[in-house]
Amino acid sequence: MTRPAGTGEHVRANHRRALLIVNAEVEGVANLDVRCRDGKVVEIDRGLAGAPGEATLDARGGALLPGLNDHHIHLFALAAARRSVMCGPPSITSLAELGAALEAAPGEDWIRGIGYHESVAGMLDRQALDHLRGDRPVRIQHRSGKMWFVNSLAIRRLGIDSGNGQLFRLDGLLRERLAEDDDLVGSVEDTSRLLAGYGITGITDATYTNDRTTEALYQRLDLCQRVNLMGDESLSRGSLKIMLDDAALPDLDGLERRIAKAHDRGRPVAFHCVTRTELVFALAALQSAGTIPGDRIEHASVTDASAMRLMQDVSGSACHVAVVTQPNFIAERGDQYLRDVPPEDHDKLYRCRGFLEAGIPLGGGTDAPYGDPDAWAAMRAAVERRTTDGEVVGEHEALSPEQSLALFLTPLDDPGGTPRRIDVGAMAEFCVLAKPWKQARTSLSSELIAASVSNC
Repeated sequence: MTRPAGTGEHVRANHRRALLIVNAEVEGVANLDVRCRDGKVVEIDRGLAGAPGEATLDARGGALLPGLNDHHIHLFALAAARRSVMCGPPSITSLAELGAALEAAPGEDWIRGIGYHESVAGMLDRQALDHLRGDRPVRIQHRSGKMWFVNSLAIRRLGIDSGNGQLFRLDGLLRERLAEDDDLVGSVEDTSRLLAGYGITGITDATYTNDRTTEALYQRLDLCQRVNLMGDESLSRGSLKIMLDDAALPDLDGLERRIAKAHDRGRPVAFHCVTRTELVFALAALQSAGTIPGDRIEHASVTDASAMRLMQDVSGSACHVAVVTQPNFIAERGDQYLRDVPPEDHDKLYRCRGFLEAGIPLGGGTDAPYGDPDAWAAMRAAVERRTTDGEVVGEHEALSPEQSLALFLTPLDDPGGTPRRIDVGAMAEFCVLAKPWKQARTSLSSELIAASVSNC
């Protein structure tokens, strides 16, 4: 029994519904039944009889797992990306292909492109985009998420002054001028259902521009996932997301004060670090300002031995600093990394086993829409470490299937903590597979998901 990826049945198991899951494999034990009530597991045994008004889900012998947590995702951007034109590898690899994609874009007004990489046609500017498509406003996002490229008509419509059409870290301005959040509510809820089809029942939205307005928007949404929101200083809780860029690192003293202020409010910090310099800078700031439980490093894309030792020193025996990695980038971008990254750093890219062996808590995220939202593809990449062209990157960083699954089973507020288990008292959040784990572990495919059960 297999399904197309992301199409598993979704069942709600909150306080409004009692649920009995029958014929499930739980932690290697076959033919168990799991009763849920008030959003919690209340009984696990064989041969449980259904109660009046209780819904029944037949697992048909498949593995029953805790629901997956994607510890790094951008939900609103993912919803927007699903309505956007792909403008980069692997589907778009040349200027001619980019032009054809923009020419074929549906609609009559704005064209929103995503996934662009300079390997297609260099760094875009307004003149290049005017030549490709000047009759409609065009904005194309670099796959790093750092920059948007816009044409002349888009500049006029946005009412901004941008000589070359390159907008660096101006997502907030675009959201304000285009009022995207109001238009996205329906597609965000649809995207939440897509994630449920992958067995994802919890997400951390890691968007640095999340603010009180975003918080209010989330309260309006009917989602299939519990949400951990990180963002700016205005949020009442959740991690403070701090962006670092090699070309414009902040004043270190000011950064330390910013960390301390967040800690004083009981908010951990989450650093965006995709280069060695950014990682070392963030760790130096944490070492000086001090750490609290929940502090974390996002990506840690390049981690050499000295950075690993510094991370251990900063974390200390309490292991306050976790890493949230995206092993899917090895599969999705690995061939480009092998061309762009110095050979001596290839085995330091998106490390997995190295963090675990160093005692660093490690959680997994997809970084969707900048990566594929299928968490199972990320698990498979953590095991295989193989690029699209079949090259292996950092083979010594490979994880076992069980270790890769654990990246997405750790608690939503504690990535890299103790993986959640199915036990009496646990939350009724599950991913139901169509096969026992012994068979599923060899493929780690979302096509094996029969159903997801959420507590929302």
